Amino acid sequence: MEQKILALVELLKETVEGKCAIALAGAHAKGAADASSDIDLYIFAERPKPWAERKALIASVADPETTPWVGESFDVAPWGGEMDFMYQGTPVEAVGRTLTRMDQVVEDSLKGRYEIIPATWTSNGYYTFIYLCELSFLKPVWDPDGVLAAYQAKVAAYPAPLRRAIMTDFLSRAGTWMGNFHYESAVKRKDVLFTAPIVLHTVLDMVQVVFALNRAYFTGDKKLEATLAKLPICPDALRPGKLELLLSAPKDAAVLEEQRQLLQDAHRQLRMWVEEALAEK
Repeated sequence: MEQKILALVELLKETVEGKCAIALAGAHAKGAADASSDIDLYIFAERPKPWAERKALIASVADPETTPWVGESFDVAPWGGEMDFMYQGTPVEAVGRTLTRMDQVVEDSLKGRYEIIPATWTSNGYYTFIYLCELSFLKPVWDPDGVLAAYQAKVAAYPAPLRRAIMTDFLSRAGTWMGNFHYESAVKRKDVLFTAPIVLHTVLDMVQVVFALNRAYFTGDKKLEATLAKLPICPDALRPGKLELLLSAPKDAAVLEEQRQLLQDAHRQLRMWVEEALAEK
């Protein structure tokens, strides 16, 4: 796998112009890769080469009878421009970002400014502060100009303004349905298509509060249960055992009411912790 990654790095260098840094992301960067893991790579560059040139380059190395996907630019979406393809039997997801975009989002996030953008591939929306989270675990594989090193130095310490903003914003979001009579009546009539999304989004909002309370960067949607179990500050409702109950959706009014009570208890606990954290000097 190492030789495959090194070959991909050499390929991706040819997709950009000017200063460039390339980093390993995903399971391989986190030390959690297995036989089915894809290869995630991030490219940070002054500018990408023209779309047709990049598309032809990727197509030249992609596995036969596969169709690569190459985004038109590195700024085509808030999360960057994607170049996804199969390489020697392994899926590769390469995300390109311009240094201009990186500078803007990193500085905004350090100051506690971010967006939550609806996206079909992530249940609770795309958080732009994920740029900082990713920088905390990316493994540089090509950084001759110190571009990536400079970004990682900026985010080495969890920024206090971002922590305050996340705790405040996501605690408020998580409180939307607490004590709401529409939710209570939906539980009584066992309306799981109404209650299940409430529980899911409330839990995911609470997760962001928990990470911020712990001054821990969000690790992404995958394998969250194991990560939450290791964080010292976390409501019992979000730990293994209770979490399974929260994320089930049986047509049983008693169980749905138990879910509702668990959410309310967790929100009260989080509110107390957030108030204490915000009062810290």
